[in-house]
Amino acid sequence: MIPDSKSNGNRENYKYPPGPLEIFPYSLALNFISNPLPILKKITVKYGDISHFKFGPRLHVYLINNPYLIENILVGHNQYFIKSPGLQLARRVIGNGLITNEGESHLKQRRLVQQAFTKDKIEVYGNILAEHCIEYTNANWKDGITVNIHREMTKLTLSIISKLLFGNNALTLNEVDQISNNITLTIEFINKLRLPFLRFIEKLPIPSTLEYKRALKQLDEIIYARIDAERQNMSHNDNKKFDKYDLNGTALREHNNLKKHKSKSNILSILIDSTDIETTVEDEKLLLDRGKKKKETSKMTDNQLRDEVMTIFLAGHETTANALTWTFYLLSRHPDVEFKILEEIALIIDDKESDNNRHKEIISIEDLPRLKYTEKVLMESMRLYPPSWAIGRQAIEDYALNDKYTIPSGAVIIMSQYLVHRDSRYFTDPEKFVPERWSSKFKTSIPRFSYFPFGGGPRSCIGEPLAWSEGIIVLANIIKRWKITLDEKNITDVKLQPLVTLRPKNGIRTIMSKR
Repeated sequence: MIPDSKSNGNRENYKYPPGPLEIFPYSLALNFISNPLPILKKITVKYGDISHFKFGPRLHVYLINNPYLIENILVGHNQYFIKSPGLQLARRVIGNGLITNEGESHLKQRRLVQQAFTKDKIEVYGNILAEHCIEYTNANWKDGITVNIHREMTKLTLSIISKLLFGNNALTLNEVDQISNNITLTIEFINKLRLPFLRFIEKLPIPSTLEYKRALKQLDEIIYARIDAERQNMSHNDNKKFDKYDLNGTALREHNNLKKHKSKSNILSILIDSTDIETTVEDEKLLLDRGKKKKETSKMTDNQLRDEVMTIFLAGHETTANALTWTFYLLSRHPDVEFKILEEIALIIDDKESDNNRHKEIISIEDLPRLKYTEKVLMESMRLYPPSWAIGRQAIEDYALNDKYTIPSGAVIIMSQYLVHRDSRYFTDPEKFVPERWSSKFKTSIPRFSYFPFGGGPRSCIGEPLAWSEGIIVLANIIKRWKITLDEKNITDVKLQPLVTLRPKNGIRTIMSKR
């Protein structure tokens, strides 16, 4: 992701690592935008774990390919960095959500959003998404049809995150189509703005700009309508319950306790109700009652809710859709691996039948502990094709990378999962799809940040546990019911498209067959 070229100047006093030089201003940046992964791979092969180059005349960029240095940057010394300025372009779409927020504001928002992603709530979401996955595929897939599996996974995961976010007020199929198209349009437009000298197009009334603004307006309208509807629904339900209680009796206190501990049916309602303790002050009226404090709490405004919902929408469907797409692509190329997943699923279904489980046909969150091989398959897929293909950070003060190099304030750091995940120092036959490699012993033998599909540290993905659960559950339920094979005419057309996430360029054509 290309950052802003904010001044970090020509630093003659710094010793820079080796790296490529721009022949013409922004020539390297232009090549990076059009096809970043080959550029980064070539730099790493030639210059090693630490390299330096410039995008334009002023912006210094460091490419780090060492897991231990990456861990220092993301975890041990994270206070020296903020998100890459290039990611701030995403503010045009997701506003000040968790992905773009910084400092105290980010910590406060994270505490609020975290209340929707506790372990018990993820268990509830897991069962909802399992049932919805089957409903969606039964309603929209037919035996023998040819589809773009990436588009289908995008629509499915959008439908799932919509169900989890909005509950009974989930998006219609037409709205899912509309949002899918609008998200793609906005991502592609933002990608054009990565170079500062191209940002003037955002102010021009040209077709691409008008389409982008129209798409963003439609996204806002859909989300704000859901927020308003959920607030009204919650208020209506609370008033109905309130009317049933004696205002002067113990029943009211019991009602308040119920309200405090009641289980919300969707993520949005939890976000609306989530509170954060801002300050704790002495209450003058309670000074005689030692130890008692007055707590001041805050909730999210509609604007904050909109930003977090938009963030969850993008992060909650895009990465999972891509992970599933690449997994089905790999399974189509490796039927022996698919067969092992089917064997694992068959054992679970057999046990459910012997127990007379009424949900025996559904692979649910309770089955996750037994889907060990399926989990390995997803892990290996995200090693080869990590949805988040690179992470960027910007130094907010001079940072001593090691005893040789200091990264100047304002410089940008790129750390690529795609490169590190394919490093032969940590993975034998790194280009091969080998799920069996993920034994418990192997996991503990490699550096922590030789495999980091969801990043790490205090800015790691808040929805990672849900993403893993969703990926495994959806994968198992689809494989149990559908055989997905590549359309032979299009196998050679599968190419990488690293935008915000790692998509297949032009999609992947597959044939869907019922088992």
